[in-house]
Amino acid sequence: MGLFSSNKKQIINAPQDMSPLESVTHLFAAIQIADQEASYEEKESWISAISKLFPEHTSDRAETFFNQAHSILASQNSSERQDYLRSVLERISSLLSKEQIDSLGPMIAHIVEADGIVMTSEMEIVYIVEEILGIKIKVDEDE
Repeated sequence: MGLFSSNKKQIINAPQDMSPLESVTHLFAAIQIADQEASYEEKESWISAISKLFPEHTSDRAETFFNQAHSILASQNSSERQDYLRSVLERISSLLSKEQIDSLGPMIAHIVEADGIVMTSEMEIVYIVEEILGIKIKVDEDE
């Protein structure tokens, strides 16, 4: 009994302790679940984005962060989620270069548009990202 089981508790970092890959994954997860469901297209958009930003990442590590992000965000109410997102964005701002931050704009637009429906809740996140990261995100709201 215990030979193959793990008693190791999974540690989920607070935003101020996140790696670049981890923080970007939490941002994308917040966008994905803003409309209460993460579509296949949105997940594929996230995979594409992190592959461009972090070509050296391992898919297992990224998937762990993805699952952690969804777990944390699903347990939060709207106000907590917004505060959490702001903390994640502050971390991204401190970790990523100006070029990486600028490249996030089109990636975020892509994930918002990925499922063919642009929700108000997703656009609220876009506005917070624009405010904190100082970028402009062009989303086709007629999607």
